[in-house]
Amino acid sequence: MARLLRDLAPFDVTLGDDLPVRLRPLKKSDRERARRAYGLLSEESRMNRFWEKPRELSPSRAASLTDTDNRSHVAWVALPVEECEIPAYGAASFWRDEADSEDAELAFTVGDQWQRRGFATLLFSVLWFDGWRTGLRRFHGCCRRENVAMAAWWESVGGVVVPAGRQHELAFELVSPEDFVNRISFGMPSGPRPVEVAEWMRQWLDKFE
Repeated sequence: MARLLRDLAPFDVTLGDDLPVRLRPLKKSDRERARRAYGLLSEESRMNRFWEKPRELSPSRAASLTDTDNRSHVAWVALPVEECEIPAYGAASFWRDEADSEDAELAFTVGDQWQRRGFATLLFSVLWFDGWRTGLRRFHGCCRRENVAMAAWWESVGGVVVPAGRQHELAFELVSPEDFVNRISFGMPSGPRPVEVAEWMRQWLDKFE
């Protein structure tokens, strides 16, 4: 069986602005952490991620977000390296399609003050890396039409965005991390975001050499 990043977690990385970050899978004991992080989101961010904006995350929703099994539902969280009042910078997860084990729905949550710092791209690379090694070949998702930042980010990493009524349908075809790094090394696809993903992928591959 292929070794996964989750086998090495937790581990620390540094974002481009020199912010140290600790990465690890989300777990059931993080339910209260998830509720505290949700409480810090703006109404717009809550609506973008959950399609609703209650002031508090319900216990049942917190349980569903943190009830992972490392295959059908996989979630990772980005945390401060040192314990502090910040419950989390952000988290991302995928839910594997019951009818098609090669396809999974992808979702992100990043705290308002930490958006546009590279957390989505970082977490995306982790889920891609471990997802590929457990048989995933496609990501899909959806976002509100008003969530132009998410649609733009998705396209910037090489995904497809299709307007569909009140939302955008999102699709992304995966390749192996090794092939993706090689493609970037030869200049395809171009753009800063794929290069950023490839830089993380190189770090993940190096961990298993």
